[in-house]
Amino acid sequence: MITSITPNLKLSKEPLFSAQEIAERIKSLAAQIDRDYHGQEILMIAVLKGSFLFVADLIRAVRTPTIIDFVRLASYGSATQSSGIIEVRKDLEMSIKDKHVLVVEDIVDSGLTLESLRSMLLNRKPASLKICTLINKQSQRITDVPVDYIGFSIDDGFIVGYGLDLDERYRGLPDIRIVAGV
Repeated sequence: MITSITPNLKLSKEPLFSAQEIAERIKSLAAQIDRDYHGQEILMIAVLKGSFLFVADLIRAVRTPTIIDFVRLASYGSATQSSGIIEVRKDLEMSIKDKHVLVVEDIVDSGLTLESLRSMLLNRKPASLKICTLINKQSQRITDVPVDYIGFSIDDGFIVGYGLDLDERYRGLPDIRIVAGV
């Protein structure tokens, strides 16, 4: 069964990933991160807006000392596919030089946005730079951006919920659902 959201678009009634599955996966990711960063402080960089729920839950699950900053990039506008043009709408407020940086992203699909961010951050000379994403959509990948921590992998489809949006809507869903007709 599906729920109508706008003409020609339908939101699946059953979640692709339930709130419980997401919470369990975050605990597992946090354990991996704690092992990898043992004895080091992490500077998490959350990519806004989509990662805000994910990073909030992740930072609470990680036991390693962590500080946080935010960056906001845009490549979609109101479209459902990346425009390929990356715009920095909010830059970091602190230096990342000589820090162990973990970029936290909601979804990696084409990889263009993340590759642009990764290049920008590497130019700022962090001690290390790793990437964590909630959703890895490999079938859409255009660039070979390395992703170190993956919550879930999907083949294809447009998804919303748990921070992921469609034209700024549906971020507040507690689970992740597929949108049909996109």
